Amino acid sequence: MILGISSSLIAGLAETFYLGQLGSTELAALGFTFPVTSSLMSLTLGVSIGMSSVLAREVGAGRSSQVKRIATDGLTFAAILMILVATAGFLTITPVFESLGADSSTLPLINEYMELWYLSVLFMAIPSIGANALRATGDAKTSGVIMIMGSILQVILSPIFIFGWFGLPAMGMAGAAAGNLVSRVLMFAVTLYILVFRENLIAFHRVALSSVLESWTKILQVSIPATATNLIGPISSAIIVSMLASYSQETVAGFGIASRIEALFVIPLFALSASIGPFVGQNWGAGEFTRANQAMLISFKSCILWGLVVAVILWMAHEPIIRLFNDQPEVVDAARIYLLIVPISYGIWGVLMVASAIFNALGKPLRSTAMSILRMFVIYIPLALLGNQLLGLPGIFIATCLSNLLAGLTGLVWNRASYANLDHSSKASASSS
Repeated sequence: MILGISSSLIAGLAETFYLGQLGSTELAALGFTFPVTSSLMSLTLGVSIGMSSVLAREVGAGRSSQVKRIATDGLTFAAILMILVATAGFLTITPVFESLGADSSTLPLINEYMELWYLSVLFMAIPSIGANALRATGDAKTSGVIMIMGSILQVILSPIFIFGWFGLPAMGMAGAAAGNLVSRVLMFAVTLYILVFRENLIAFHRVALSSVLESWTKILQVSIPATATNLIGPISSAIIVSMLASYSQETVAGFGIASRIEALFVIPLFALSASIGPFVGQNWGAGEFTRANQAMLISFKSCILWGLVVAVILWMAHEPIIRLFNDQPEVVDAARIYLLIVPISYGIWGVLMVASAIFNALGKPLRSTAMSILRMFVIYIPLALLGNQLLGLPGIFIATCLSNLLAGLTGLVWNRASYANLDHSSKASASSS
């Protein structure tokens, strides 16, 4: 999972690097796209989490026929949903980004990028959800390979379209989206081949509508709150971007660079949160409660340790890393402030991610949603507004740090209390049966 997620985030970092060679305006335009693209990815992730949660428990319980039914119906639902959402997004590009603070210098670039990006949404979602389905059945290797292959293709193809190599016209900002589109279409085909022909997880045959609706209901019971949880992050990102746009477009560019660097350094935290769900879900379904708890504790300790290591690294080396992407003073300054403050909270933020994934895996997604609401709407937004008024730009980033710390500690305490209750009730149920 570390390798797979690393490749995806490195591809995003490479995209930032390529566009940084064009100028700070392109970087600012890319920064504005983050809340919207993250929202669509969060929607995909929500469906993935729902399907993975149900699949892992079915696998642990040994119900192989249900595994195929859930996988097939889940992918079908995802395809329908992505087509509808991408169409709505395509038709509302200009008003959405104007509301985020994009101006006449960045809005044309955003339109060029997002028009092609929306065309690739379906081809992004199916490989992502398919990889999660494979991971839920225990095949993390193939899942990781799918992610790595897609990222390698994106890194190779994007500069060809952006800069116009090999006789192609230079597409600039649109070229980044074109590289995304082509790589995603190719991985869409590969993923379907693996799921249908190699793993035999997908069965395209006539089935009763009631059976499909039953599968969708099971998936949505976890997916809806999981999606709501994941959408809270992009919503808060949109609020940040709108605040930063009041300073300058270059400040948004700096935030975009810092976000990409952050994503690269917290890869192990993302990997743990992606891996712990299927692991806990399968062990819970098989009655291995103590083993599931050991995995939780190992993950929490690992998050804290890695967070401390990253905070030290970024404290010492943030500026030369930032200047690899852009050396305009205002851009560098915004990214520098972010990377001096927020990394302090990475370890406990990882604990929050892992705790949320565990609640989703155990079929308790509303607890994850509650923690995200606490983090964003109760803690972060009020603190960000206050910090912006009192301290300016650093105040916004201090609010990010504090919200991670407070919500992460809440997640840890709730996980420990919930485990004791769930473990007790599960054992009692198993004994009575």
